[in-house]
Amino acid sequence: MPDRTSRWRRRKPDNSQTEPHSPTPDDHEFLQGLHDIRHLLSGEWTWDVLIALHAQPLLFTELRETIRSQDNTTGWPSRKHHHLQDNPLNRTLRRLQQGELITQSRSSVFPYRTTYELTRAARELLSAAAPLVVWTATHADLLDRARQRRKEDASD
Repeated sequence: MPDRTSRWRRRKPDNSQTEPHSPTPDDHEFLQGLHDIRHLLSGEWTWDVLIALHAQPLLFTELRETIRSQDNTTGWPSRKHHHLQDNPLNRTLRRLQQGELITQSRSSVFPYRTTYELTRAARELLSAAAPLVVWTATHADLLDRARQRRKEDASD
């Protein structure tokens, strides 16, 4: 005899044959995803490291000097890049390794050299950020006003 309650049970959809669901701002998944990204990419130097490593793997000293030499002409009030010290950079690199966005390899002979490289996931992340960059160009006036307000607040 068939189970009478079976018609009331919801079957989970078989997602093996369908495309992944794209969450919208109304979905809980969207908010959870934003929180996950925020925590994965937290840190003052995270984006600087990702951008510096996008072209090629770099030794620690090359990475530090690449970030220090970046021209911060965005107008946002912040620390100058040439003030980047080893400890904050090391903390950022450790966080990015834990998040599997970069890999570290160390030579086995003296002098020991440590090289950092983006993972495939980090390269995908940079590609996925392209629409956000387009958004900034579309809303340049909004960003200019926000920069100005931050500068005014920083000078108080």
